Amino acid sequence: MSSNGGDAKKIFAYIWFDVEDYVTPESNDVPLKAVEVLKRYKVPVTMKLVAEKVRFMKEQKRKDVISAIKDYVDVGYHTDTHSRHPIVFQYIAKMDVMQGAKEIEKRERLGLRELKRTFGQPSCFGHAGSQWAPHYYPFLKKNGIRVYLDATEVVNIDDSPYWYCGVLSLNNTDKNFIKFDGTFKEPGGWEELKKNFESIHDRLKLEGGGAISILWHPHTGVNMEFWDALNFPRGKNTPKGRYVLPKQYPAEVKERAIQFFENLVKLGSEFDDVQFISGADALRVYPRKLEMVLDPEGVRKIADALSGSEISFFKLDGEYISPAQAFSALVNFVAGYAKNHKIPKRTALSEPLGPMSPFKSKISSGKLRVADVLLASQRVSRFLAKGYMPSSVKVGKSELEPSDFLATLADLSIELLSTKTPASSVSIRRAKMILSEKFVDEKAFATACEWIILPPGFKAPKILEQAKLQTWTLVPAVAR
Repeated sequence: MSSNGGDAKKIFAYIWFDVEDYVTPESNDVPLKAVEVLKRYKVPVTMKLVAEKVRFMKEQKRKDVISAIKDYVDVGYHTDTHSRHPIVFQYIAKMDVMQGAKEIEKRERLGLRELKRTFGQPSCFGHAGSQWAPHYYPFLKKNGIRVYLDATEVVNIDDSPYWYCGVLSLNNTDKNFIKFDGTFKEPGGWEELKKNFESIHDRLKLEGGGAISILWHPHTGVNMEFWDALNFPRGKNTPKGRYVLPKQYPAEVKERAIQFFENLVKLGSEFDDVQFISGADALRVYPRKLEMVLDPEGVRKIADALSGSEISFFKLDGEYISPAQAFSALVNFVAGYAKNHKIPKRTALSEPLGPMSPFKSKISSGKLRVADVLLASQRVSRFLAKGYMPSSVKVGKSELEPSDFLATLADLSIELLSTKTPASSVSIRRAKMILSEKFVDEKAFATACEWIILPPGFKAPKILEQAKLQTWTLVPAVAR
């Protein structure tokens, strides 16, 4: 599946730096030199900064670096202290998305404040190391950050941008992803890097467009070792003042890093069909309506799209609709009918988060009284004001998981729109929400839990569970 859906032929490329090393003074020079390169070619860049790195640059009196970033760079947020324990996976391991978002807010507010005070509102966010989690997303939306820019294989739609929990996610990995780190160790590295970029470009051109993600940890332009693996490994903290400095490359490798970076920027600039974008540009390139008002015909189209045994995203008049949006639309439609037993002329569609816990339907009978379904829809409509879907819905003597309730509402909605007066009962229709099976990689999450910063044997099945539940909000991002 192409993320462009046939709607755009252009290839978008975004260069992003994770600026995070608050141990090595020499690492401050690399973003400054990179900005000089990017300005020459008029190519945008997004630099996600760790707040402690910002404090470190101030301690080192690097006003030149801070000014260069402030004047040219699209700035994103990359957590407060990155790898200092407890890290995010450790403190959200047993929390649902809403609980975790509150805890992230509590622990990240000072870092976010530091970044805003220095650079203004960040355009995007990305996790530290391997710590992608759905718990970040409500925190981001609350703080006006609508783009998640990083890399993860845990949730992935054909290695292309997607929307998840109401946030645009530029989380490319694998086939459309270039990691610049270390490509400059040997003089022959440029030819491999060039070949990689051209190969991705040529394939995406044949596919009708797409997005190339290019990552550089700038400290790798000077350091042979990762700063945090030396100072925060396996759950341990090295106190400030006793930080271990990474071994550094010889001068020729440091110079080659900047030269190869310029070569890559120049190469990308020479393609007429490649447009470099920043995190701030992404919402314009990949717009989406999270809320809309439907007429009865729009409701019918949604109900028709849910007529099978599998629930997934689908298109409504050219716009991708998530299962969570469909859920809100049909709940509000049936609740509106229940109010005065008339077909609503206007029905609100929004996108709540998915459920906070899994549930399997408990069915006492194959049929439900329509009166009970109407009452349940009114209750659920009010519940959605919390910002997330219920984990189960009680209807008479049965209790349904959201997918079964949605499928049953789809049948009832079609009957209401066709007859205006439904029968006294409706059959329960079983349906399976399939997005977690198709787009969540359990092995990738297990690998994420093996990050060298985490304690040995770390596991967090609750985070994986929550990632699956939030696929109710998952849709491809479409370039316009």
